[in-house]
Order: sequence, then structure tokens, then C-alpha cells
Amino acid sequence: MIKFGVAGIPLTSKGRTYIDSIIDVLNLGLNSLEVQLLRVNVNDTPATEYAGMYPKDVEDSIIVDVLRPDENGNYQSVGVETEIEEDDIVQELFWNMARNYNELAEGMELAKELDVDVSIHAPYYMDMLSDDEMAEKSINHLKWAIIIGKAMGARRVITHTGFYHSGRESSMSRAISIYSDILKMYPADKGYPYIGVEATSKSDIFGTVEELLYLARAVKGIEPILNFPHIHSITNGSLIEPSNFSDLIERFLPYAHGDLYTEFAGVDYENGNEVKITAIKHGDLKFETLAEVLSVLDNDMTIISMSPLLEHDAQYMQLMYMRSLLKKYQKKTLKR
Repeated sequence: MIKFGVAGIPLTSKGRTYIDSIIDVLNLGLNSLEVQLLRVNVNDTPATEYAGMYPKDVEDSIIVDVLRPDENGNYQSVGVETEIEEDDIVQELFWNMARNYNELAEGMELAKELDVDVSIHAPYYMDMLSDDEMAEKSINHLKWAIIIGKAMGARRVITHTGFYHSGRESSMSRAISIYSDILKMYPADKGYPYIGVEATSKSDIFGTVEELLYLARAVKGIEPILNFPHIHSITNGSLIEPSNFSDLIERFLPYAHGDLYTEFAGVDYENGNEVKITAIKHGDLKFETLAEVLSVLDNDMTIISMSPLLEHDAQYMQLMYMRSLLKKYQKKTLKR
């Protein structure tokens, strides 16, 4: 089955919450939503007023971590599954998509009922491979996305890794270490989403096809995310013929966790770097060509529109895919 969805709140949505977005995606005839973890504030707050409560019971914020002093007075994470004590510090996340864990849970149940697949994208600017506080901040954002993703029923958290800082080989070693540590804390067998690492669109950012596939082999639980416009950009326009698409899909399929998760849009690029994401009908990356490949694909696949025309282009892709399927069946009928 090929499913189509959008990256973020549909442009035509009147509501701006997680629950509103699920309903709007269904009303648009789509079946996948990639929630964007954007414009969030996280505050460290003394836990006095929450003592005796569990994070999931707090009504006015989403507590993404509880910090507790050890015997030396140093605060250490004890996670969000523990009862809050008076001397703790809580990290409260304030987000326009949901106010608390109850709203996340309501959205999860609604998505299951309406058969809308959910994923979550960590903030777009990530720099996990640096040696400064930006790396810590980026890693924390990924951890928070994983925690929220579990609460909302997301199958995967999509993230970028960040810039190269000390050569490609050492960057790969650091990426393996970082992702391995995070997955030990938040394993999929305990209900946490998989980590999907997205292909890069810039030559100075980690995430070529070869790097993603190597990372997926090295770290169980990592899923390489096939972003067509990003790969088209960094390879200076390699996705033109149907075989270009099918060969790329075949490389990613062995590492998919269920459906093969992909993203699509038009793109302007220059000298192996993305200039800007565009509407699908713009440029030389043609969805019609990919639709030919999809019409004979035997695997499940999700295609997320990241176009500026978001749901319009998601619906356009869905239509092009259905037309390709119809052509395939018409040819079979004529041969009989």
C-alpha cells in the first residue's frame, strides 16, 4: 500500500493542534501526518507544586524529564515514568500542538481510529556532531521528540544529524555513538519510536545515501529516511529516469521498519547543494516518473509532501499514482 501525507499542519487547517491536524488530514483524503516539533519552549522548574504527581498527570505542560539530586547534590535524569519528588527539577515543554500528555493520548487514539499514520520530525536545525552546547541542545531536542512521539503513538521520529566538524570518518563514529546511546535509553521494544535519520541536501551536512545505509547497518533501530529532493540535490540531479528511482528505493528497502518512509517535493539545486524546496511541478525532479515505479512496487511505502503547497501537492501525488495504477491495469487488460 502507498500512503500519502503532509509534513506539518495542513495549510487549509483552521485548528492548529495535533487533534485538529489528524482530522484535517483525513478530510483531505490523506492518511499520514508528520508532526513538526517546532516553536517549543522548555523551562527548568522546581518541582514543588508537582510533588506526588506523575508527569503524565500534569495539565498545563508536557514534562519531558525529571531531574533528581544524587547524594552529591548533582541533578540526574530519572525519566518521565517516575513519581515527582519535592526536591526535583522538572523540564516543562510548552507547545502549541498539545498542552499535556492527555491531549497527546487523545490524538493517538483518534489517529488509530481514523487509520492515520503519525510520525514526528525533530527541529530542522540540528548540530549533534559539534563539541559545544549546540550538540547537547540538539540531542535533547531529539530525546524530547522521542518522548513526545511515544505519547502520541508515532512510529518514527525523523531527524537530521548536523554538520561535519572533524572529517567524515570521525563524524560517522560520533554519529554511531550518539544514536546508540539514545536508543539504549529509548528502545523500540519499550514502545518508543524508531529514529529515522534523514538524507542531507547539503555537502557540508552529514547524511549522504552511503552514510545513512552504513549508519543503519551499524546501529539497530536507525532507519534511513529517503528524502527524494534532498538526494536529487546532493547528487546534482541524479533522479531522472524510472531506473534511478527504483534503484534508490531498492537500496533503502532492506532498512525500512515496516513501510518505506519517504519525502517528496520539487527542488532547486546548484553544484550539489539544495537552493530551495519548491512545488512539485517545478524543476526536473518529476513525481510522474516516480509514480511509474510505484505502480509496480510490491512494498508498503509512505510519501510525505514537504512542498510549500503541502496538502495540494500530496493530493496531486496521490492522483498521479492512481493514474499510473490505472494505466498498468489497462495494459494488463489489453494483453488478455
